[in-house]
Amino acid sequence: MTNNVYKDAYPGLLEKVVLSVDDNEMNQLVIAKIMTNAGMKTVTVPNGAEAIKKLKEGLKPDFILMDLEMPVMNGMEASEFIRRNISSQIPIIINSGSVSDVQKWRLRRLGIDEFLEKPYSMKDVFSKLSKYAAVCPA
Repeated sequence: MTNNVYKDAYPGLLEKVVLSVDDNEMNQLVIAKIMTNAGMKTVTVPNGAEAIKKLKEGLKPDFILMDLEMPVMNGMEASEFIRRNISSQIPIIINSGSVSDVQKWRLRRLGIDEFLEKPYSMKDVFSKLSKYAAVCPA
């Protein structure tokens, strides 16, 4: 039986699409399962280059959940490219084990909307996502 606590607590997130960018397979599975249980759709890619490819192919996510440290293209590089070349409107939330104050400052200047430091609770994730649900691009 599926627990609908997040569907009930955050109804504005139903049917929203999350682009989850993370190189850790376990993190990918956990995020996808939780988002699905909350009535959201998840597209998962292992690095920033793949995220950019999906966006260029026409994916229009409501949110991007971006890990900071990844091979091929890290979260900072991908976020900078997305902001400068693809969209300044899609909320980007950096999720990482550690983000230094210097990194946060640089990422804020790039237009990053939020930070989630691992380990985080799902309440934290959904609270941050729901903050941007009303301003998601159509």
